[in-house]
Amino acid sequence: MTLRLLLLGFSQVTLLTAAEAPDLLRFTNGDQLHGTFQGIKEGGLTTWLRDDLTEPVDFKSSLLRHIVLRSAQPLKPLVSLSSISLVNGDRIPGSISSMDEKFITLKTTFSKDLIIPRDQVAMISPSPMGGRLHYYGPFSEEGWKMATATLPDGLPAPTTEVAEAPQRWFFSGSAWFWPGKQAGTALLRENAMPERAIVRFDLAWKNQLFVAIGFHADFTKPKASPADDTNRRPG
Repeated sequence: MTLRLLLLGFSQVTLLTAAEAPDLLRFTNGDQLHGTFQGIKEGGLTTWLRDDLTEPVDFKSSLLRHIVLRSAQPLKPLVSLSSISLVNGDRIPGSISSMDEKFITLKTTFSKDLIIPRDQVAMISPSPMGGRLHYYGPFSEEGWKMATATLPDGLPAPTTEVAEAPQRWFFSGSAWFWPGKQAGTALLRENAMPERAIVRFDLAWKNQLFVAIGFHADFTKPKASPADDTNRRPG
């Protein structure tokens, strides 16, 4: 039996829709706006550009909840999961190179060494996952595939020629999203788990949740045993 993690989306499931644009604004009132981030001006203004606008527009940064760049896809994966968490909720990846009574020096891959006051640090996480880590993500589509009971070896490349093609999961912002309401397609990651492991993941949804998660599973139907046939016969 193939070792795999299997995640199925079913009817009545609509996971949070991912942005198709490279950048995304999320406002404090729940609204979202696709476009391209242009920078932050003095006075607390965020500049935004869209293809349907003749010139950039400014939004008050106090009304923004998130600025998501490149659909939250990193340019390259993190070398280490070590990080520190600040009292304002921010988390900065990097490894501690020195520490004294007043400051912590953090070595990062995206900047020069950062010197952070200790009274601004809420938590130090040199090994946040604990123990031996087999997988952490997803940060890309690599290593994942989609399948159905009729196509257990994986869906073919998307095409517009097939009218009844199975619905597909889509990836954006370090997450997989199920966009429809029809019976689902399995999202698979093979050879992802040893015989013993701890699995943690986040799941978000809108409307009613109906989802199945399988471990060490495939689409093979179990054979009926003689005992099952006996139980089906009327007494």
